[in-house]
Amino acid sequence: MKKGCLITLTVAGLLIFISAALGIGAYLLAPAALSVTVHEDPAEITVAPGDSLHRVSEQLKEAGVIRSALWFRRKGQEEGIDRLIKPGTLVIEPGSHIDDVFEALTIDRQQREQVRVTFPEGFTLYQMARRLEEREIVDAEEFLEATRRYHAAGDYSFDASQLYFPLEGYLFPDTYQFEVDATADEIVAVMARQMEKVLTPEWRQRAEEMGYTTHQLLTLASLIEKEAFGDHERPTIAGVVYNRLEIDMLLQFCSSVLYGLDDGQELATRLLYRDLEEPHPFNTYKYKGLPPGPIANPGRASIEAALYPEDNDYLYFVVGDGGHNFSREYRDHLQNVEAYRNRSDE
Repeated sequence: MKKGCLITLTVAGLLIFISAALGIGAYLLAPAALSVTVHEDPAEITVAPGDSLHRVSEQLKEAGVIRSALWFRRKGQEEGIDRLIKPGTLVIEPGSHIDDVFEALTIDRQQREQVRVTFPEGFTLYQMARRLEEREIVDAEEFLEATRRYHAAGDYSFDASQLYFPLEGYLFPDTYQFEVDATADEIVAVMARQMEKVLTPEWRQRAEEMGYTTHQLLTLASLIEKEAFGDHERPTIAGVVYNRLEIDMLLQFCSSVLYGLDDGQELATRLLYRDLEEPHPFNTYKYKGLPPGPIANPGRASIEAALYPEDNDYLYFVVGDGGHNFSREYRDHLQNVEAYRNRSDE
């Protein structure tokens, strides 16, 4: 009887030990899995006066920002956040650390006016600078100087000697909410960090496996961004780019020529035949291979298309009805060009 009790107690003790060990293990592993937000797009959260940490955590969970409302509350209570929450609206960027969310919750947003700015996919740095100046946030030249400072201070290894703006392609085009008194350096840092978050380790590894650096990847993505009519075309155009590069064929992208004509400002809207002979480094009608850098700031879809191009054998494309007409043979391309010209003359 005593022996049986001893065995029972031993088994029970073992079960308790295992449960405790699993609990401790889960607690130790939780921070790594739960301390980073999981949403893919910027999330706007409004905190009403008097909202508790419980209410905020449930709101964040419903918005898909955090994995566990319970863990968020417990962590917030440990940090004393439950006593410091301030009302107002905040925008949480994808990939934010939980500590950044806690900090944002404690800022007195009602005392700091904010401005919302949207930079469309494919905007150049010059266009971004002009938009910020138009919104009276920062001066355009001040913003461009800030991009040069950020590049000089950053860990960038590409050759910028032929680039008009060293950070072209490295600021993620998106909708941002800045403080009205934000400096140009602060704005550039936010946008550059957002691009770094978009370029996940998996995407960087994929580019490396394809034999491309991050700089080349963003250059490819910017060409796709400027040429595509919509998301459905991006992988197809990416396939054309790689097909041309593989056979050492000129890329012949009008968008890159236009970019080079105005020293990266891309103010010209019409391309003339004589422009194709201009000896600037972005003239893909004159020089083979990729241009020396991005011609715009690409969005997520164009970067993904550059990493996962459509497997096709197209070498040519020209504007058609609702998009581009793609062709494998040059004679077919000439027919598509003629059809485009005829429609333009009508």
